[in-house]
Amino acid sequence: MFTQQQLNKLLFFDIETAGQYPSYEEFKAQDPDGAMIYAGKCDRMGYGDPAEGYENKVSLFPEFGRIVCLSYGLWKNGEYQINTISELNEADLVKKIAILFQKCGSGGLIPCGWNVKNFDIPWVYRKILMYNLQVPECVNTWGKKPWEVNIVDLKEWWKGFSNLDVTFEEAMYGLGLPSPKDEMHGGQVHQEYWLHHNTNGIIKYCEKDVMGMIRMTEKIHNTYYKPALGTTLI
Repeated sequence: MFTQQQLNKLLFFDIETAGQYPSYEEFKAQDPDGAMIYAGKCDRMGYGDPAEGYENKVSLFPEFGRIVCLSYGLWKNGEYQINTISELNEADLVKKIAILFQKCGSGGLIPCGWNVKNFDIPWVYRKILMYNLQVPECVNTWGKKPWEVNIVDLKEWWKGFSNLDVTFEEAMYGLGLPSPKDEMHGGQVHQEYWLHHNTNGIIKYCEKDVMGMIRMTEKIHNTYYKPALGTTLI
């Protein structure tokens, strides 16, 4: 378990993503080659018609989607600070994200989040490459063995050795903490972005996720460092 000094070095973060286009029809009209490749991916993965449920599926893939925002936070000695990077132009957004993680690495901070090794880090890593930017060392997984990657994934922390999947909301419930997904969830981000132009609402949701990660970490940390239980059996 982390000491308080180690916790002070965690950079909690979360990204929200949407498709590059509001609909599959618009995708085909604007980028027919990309739409054809996306359709092939849907077929390989057994998703069926690429237009069906496009708003839920496309946000999973950085090659066909975009980052709407990245929220990040620090928790030091019981106090926290949360900020968000958001830009209409994704190239500008990704450049700012690369700078953030460059500073993160040089400052000795460790990227941390829920399911970040499976989702957020690959998105950030690929988008930085797609915009021809240098990948910061703290998110550069190329050529590294699993134990050489200094990234804290709270999902791994919570699951332990279990093979059963668990969501962030389930983990928060199990810890008796309020769900950060009371107003929005990840499957709604695409429509909120394209149909409702609700970037502010998405940012609020993203920041609540980061706050939830901090609360989860704080509760587990405080539990580990409680006074030892007595050994007398009743």
